[in-house]
Amino acid sequence: MAKNNLNWDDLGNDIRDVIDKAIYSQDYSELNESVRNLVGNVINMGTDIFRRATGGGSGSYYDESDSGEYQDGSDSTPRAVPSAKNLPALYGDPSKITSGGVMKIIGGIVIGGGAVCLSALIAFVAWWFYMDFGLLTVLPALAGIVIGLPMVVSGGKQVGSANRFKTYRQILGQKTHCTIDRLAQGVGKSVKKVRKELKRMIDDGLFLEGHFDNEQTILITSDATYEDYQKSLIKQAEQSVKDKAKERESEKDAKLKEVLDRGNSFIAQIRACNDAIPGEEISGKISRMELIVRRIFERAETNPEIIPDLKKLMDYYLPMTVKLLNAYAEMDKQPVQGENIQAPKREIEETLDTLNIAFEKLLDELFSDTAMDVSSDISVLNTLLAQEGLTGDDFK
Repeated sequence: MAKNNLNWDDLGNDIRDVIDKAIYSQDYSELNESVRNLVGNVINMGTDIFRRATGGGSGSYYDESDSGEYQDGSDSTPRAVPSAKNLPALYGDPSKITSGGVMKIIGGIVIGGGAVCLSALIAFVAWWFYMDFGLLTVLPALAGIVIGLPMVVSGGKQVGSANRFKTYRQILGQKTHCTIDRLAQGVGKSVKKVRKELKRMIDDGLFLEGHFDNEQTILITSDATYEDYQKSLIKQAEQSVKDKAKERESEKDAKLKEVLDRGNSFIAQIRACNDAIPGEEISGKISRMELIVRRIFERAETNPEIIPDLKKLMDYYLPMTVKLLNAYAEMDKQPVQGENIQAPKREIEETLDTLNIAFEKLLDELFSDTAMDVSSDISVLNTLLAQEGLTGDDFK
């Protein structure tokens, strides 16, 4: 698509060059004609801009027949949106911005050109009567440049911004969302500058329902699309929570399996030691220990939250217990057992009694929450029965 953009920076440079040349050479013979030509060119260009801004003429910058698809046919944005007939309600009219910019340009050139002409007139009079030029001859020109040039530059920026708005619309086409990176490529500017310009356009009402995504990487031009985007964020957040919960549950299951596997390993080792020790009395103690330890891990399987309470049992007590039982089995199978064997065996047997008491106490503590819940439920039940007159003497 052909573009008829005006290079306002070059226009400002031309004005400055004409004035500088006249002042430097002290030749003002062509100054008036040069300024007149510049003003005439700007008026002609301004007329063309007005015609294109209002959609008239064959040189329209924005081709309404354009489908809005990118040249590569790709679409990296979230979703396609409302039909074409609804799209105009999403955009403001840039013609006022264009006309305002043109007026600034014309005003700036008129002010600057008039000041230069005044300086030329003063210089002519000074040369005619005094054969000399003074500082007074250049002051009007300098004042005109100081006032007029910023007006020209500002107006040029306004017109350029209005034209880029039309380009943004063309890139968007029938979509109500587009990456800022793609818009920046379309107008040949940096992403940072385009993002800043789009924010200003939203504030100026050119994008009537303009929004950015949370990362400010996508322009969204419809409230409906933005609402869908926010809903998608909520769904993503909910899914993330579910995924994390599932991950924690998986980790919890893995931890439980690890604990149960270790527990079964200790139980198997205790049983193996019991099989290796023929004594009836100590065998009863070991069997009792196996039963208690098995109940502890059964409790852990149905109530995984108690696993942290088993850390010392698994990391210290059970390994030491298995070590003592293996030592007892090794000493018990010796054919000759003197006092150096009998004494440690008796001490291990007494230690087994102590360990069984400790393990029983641990098992009892693991049921403390259940006991409290049962007690609370019974208390509530008794209260309800009493309120209904179904306890005690009420039956009599």
